[in-house]
Amino acid sequence: MSDRVKTPWHLWVVGVITFIWNTGGCVDYFMTQTKNEGYMSAFTPEQLDYFYSFPAWYIVFWALGVWFSLLGSALLLFRTKLALPAFLVSLLGFIVGIGYTYFVDIMPGVTAFNYVFTAAIFFILLFEVWYSFAMKKRSVLR
Repeated sequence: MSDRVKTPWHLWVVGVITFIWNTGGCVDYFMTQTKNEGYMSAFTPEQLDYFYSFPAWYIVFWALGVWFSLLGSALLLFRTKLALPAFLVSLLGFIVGIGYTYFVDIMPGVTAFNYVFTAAIFFILLFEVWYSFAMKKRSVLR
């Protein structure tokens, strides 16, 4: 008998879909930090001033949120238990970032869409944490 746990089909689906999803957050971070003219042209001058005035500590948490989420998806695909702590770091970065942008220094021009999209990101992060925990518990992640 083998101790090896078979990889469930849904791990590949979740891993690939979350990797693609999390790439979007990394692209947003990169384009904003590099002040990509084409990408940032969708925002008002007030919003640009807001984005470009983020304190350094906020940018660190933002980076942790997006890059660790992408890392977590990659680690999930590699079936390593390190996916769970990566997703937890990402969740922490997200919570700190949202706390700042929605409660301390509110972004100009926030719409209902922003709140819905933010909620979607939050629930996807919670799913990533739960899923990686469940796969670790089932010994799928090693």
